[in-house]
Amino acid sequence: MFSDRAWREITRSLKLSARELQIVRGVFDDRTDCAIAADLGISPHTVHTYIERLHHKLAVADRVELVLRVMNEFLLLAVAPESTLLSIRANRAAGRCPLAGRFPAPKPFGMKEPMKPLGSTPTH
Repeated sequence: MFSDRAWREITRSLKLSARELQIVRGVFDDRTDCAIAADLGISPHTVHTYIERLHHKLAVADRVELVLRVMNEFLLLAVAPESTLLSIRANRAAGRCPLAGRFPAPKPFGMKEPMKPLGSTPTH
């Protein structure tokens, strides 16, 4: 999902080692501990240990939070004034998006009706 350049920036920003980056990328790609281990030629137990340490290092509780933390870091890096990462929106606005014109412009997200509190009775 991210370019190699983006991964380098994320790695630098989160102060990840090369091995931690490999593990994070495996988690990000929804690979199991065993699959990551096979890819890297290490034991699943070692992968599990790295993941546990990453949870502590990045202050996350599980794999989902780990992925969200990486996504959040990317977004923070992309919008920083000194960022070298090109913004997706900037590319689309500048006409450089390869998908422009292939899909309709996204509509603003919004609910049609306000949410009702749990336990309330329907009004229809």
